[in-house]
Amino acid sequence: MSASIPDAATIQQWSIGFVSKLIDQPAERIDPSVEVERLGLDSATAVALIMSLEEKLDIELMPELLFDYPTISSLSQHLASRVSAERSA
Repeated sequence: MSASIPDAATIQQWSIGFVSKLIDQPAERIDPSVEVERLGLDSATAVALIMSLEEKLDIELMPELLFDYPTISSLSQHLASRVSAERSA
């Protein structure tokens, strides 16, 4: 992601692309409002998603984050808000 603060749509788009590669499905078939476990992510691939987001966003994330934000959409909204708050501080 760029040096600017990514919005939820940008994070969501990147996450959909990442998940589509993990589960070998076209990005168009990934519904961001469906829980990631229903998309076919197991615990290892869910952790891979969180670790990649951590690296892309340059913030520390806990793997358990997907329990609180189980969809790509809710996770993206949370992360955009968190990144914005942390970079504004």
